[in-house]
Amino acid sequence: MKEYADKSLLAVFAHPDDESFGCGGTLAKYAELGCRVHLVTATRGEAGEIAEGVRASKAGLAETREAELRCACAALGIAPPHLLGYIDGQLTIVHQGQAVARLVRLIRELRPQVVLSFGPDGVYGHYDHIAVHRWVTIAIKLAADSSCFPDGNVCQPHQVSKLYYTVLPEDYIDEMDKADGGAFVMMDGVPFPFVGWKREQITTWVDITAQLPAKLAAIRCHATQVGADTSDSLEELLEAAREPFVLAQSSVGEPGEIETDLFERV
Repeated sequence: MKEYADKSLLAVFAHPDDESFGCGGTLAKYAELGCRVHLVTATRGEAGEIAEGVRASKAGLAETREAELRCACAALGIAPPHLLGYIDGQLTIVHQGQAVARLVRLIRELRPQVVLSFGPDGVYGHYDHIAVHRWVTIAIKLAADSSCFPDGNVCQPHQVSKLYYTVLPEDYIDEMDKADGGAFVMMDGVPFPFVGWKREQITTWVDITAQLPAKLAAIRCHATQVGADTSDSLEELLEAAREPFVLAQSSVGEPGEIETDLFERV
């Protein structure tokens, strides 16, 4: 029996590739340890651009990016994704109550002790990311509610032990800025800067040294995002062998020092 066979982790993100870039090594690590690792992806990423050198069309981009996401999940060794099927770029205008209710049902079904998602800044202010952040924080509370929202007939409340945000340290962003001439993502012709967290705000660092090949393979699955020729750029991106997180909610107490395991005290 593997060490974490009785554990369950749920990651909730907006688009295909969010899981691989943000915390792919961590997802692979816990899957290797026997943890049940699930991913919820709100959209199929059809509003994204197509990287140079990749054979794909805007007309079929939703299907292409879903296939890339499934490839990434396989590379990380985690379960196939739970797709909510919302339209990329429109998460702020969908029925918010229904979106939250769907997450409540998934949390109660999958019963994770640990949930990973975006922080309130959405990494770089992406409105889809921020919407998912709000859904997740509300759904975790309601999933534990004994009044059984949203299903009044069947009630199996579940208390998530810990919610973590995937974050970027300020010094990482400074390095990106120096190397690339700007730490931002272009959206609708406007540069949206990455939001950094101070080192003292970061509660948890997960060592992913052994999982770097799996993370790299998962990122390469997202060819429409990273391009057909990744050359040495991705290896340089993955030089950092730890992934940072901020513990945002905990029903099992706060860490006395920097954590190295998302399941500490669980």
